[in-house]
Amino acid sequence: MAAEHASYSSRQVEKLVGLTKAFIQSLTEAGIVVPQDGGRFTLQDLVVLRTAKGLRDARVPHRKIIQALKNVRGSLSAPAHLASVRVRANGKNVEATDEAGKRDAVSGQLLLPLHGSEENLDPAPVSTPPVARDARYWFQQAVRLEATDTTAAERAYRRAIALDPCHAVAYVNLGAMLCESKRCMEAVALYDAALSHCGDTPLVHFNRGAALEDSGRPALAVDAYRRALELDSQLADAHYNLGVLMERLGDTQSSLRHFSAYRRLHREESV
Repeated sequence: MAAEHASYSSRQVEKLVGLTKAFIQSLTEAGIVVPQDGGRFTLQDLVVLRTAKGLRDARVPHRKIIQALKNVRGSLSAPAHLASVRVRANGKNVEATDEAGKRDAVSGQLLLPLHGSEENLDPAPVSTPPVARDARYWFQQAVRLEATDTTAAERAYRRAIALDPCHAVAYVNLGAMLCESKRCMEAVALYDAALSHCGDTPLVHFNRGAALEDSGRPALAVDAYRRALELDSQLADAHYNLGVLMERLGDTQSSLRHFSAYRRLHREESV
């Protein structure tokens, strides 16, 4: 299972984002995130769930979070994704910002900058609005640009990482892009930097394994996948990749063991 097509189980999402299963289920039932077959979530879903967590951490009421995100999602035209919109709490309000400007996420009313507002007090030059210096903003821009301009998407991901050196999902997305462009060695170096800044992260080790495998270093890929599983034994995709890799390396017994673990985890997720 290639890194660029990575998806995540609800259990993995709970660990990565820090939301409870019940909270994620409420977002799913509201249609704010729509899991794929088998209840898997995409990278864009992770962005939306991180936004929801940010609102919750800002003490926005649960009902208002649902209403705001649902309204913003409903206002978008295809193929725009909710992940491309920056949604944040501002006092008692929830604001949504994208290329169309800033609006109240609940009412949809456009918000105009007021003289003497917090934004106008920012000491930065007028040509660099506060949102453009936010790692989340650049990450969302990168996600939006991936389908149309990979060069611009790469710049945006690197900007996000520069602003937040521990933005694990930005490292993962950018590394997958690099590998897709046959730049897997660069991806490995990027994942090494992620591990240095963020510490042991199972998702980073997993994607590092995929990059090592694609760059023709199967032994190191095995080590990376195994480390990912040491940190998260529920990482089904690591078992799958190890199953394929061990079979290729002639270790049939290990291959069967990992395929068995992969099938077992998928059965558990479907219960």
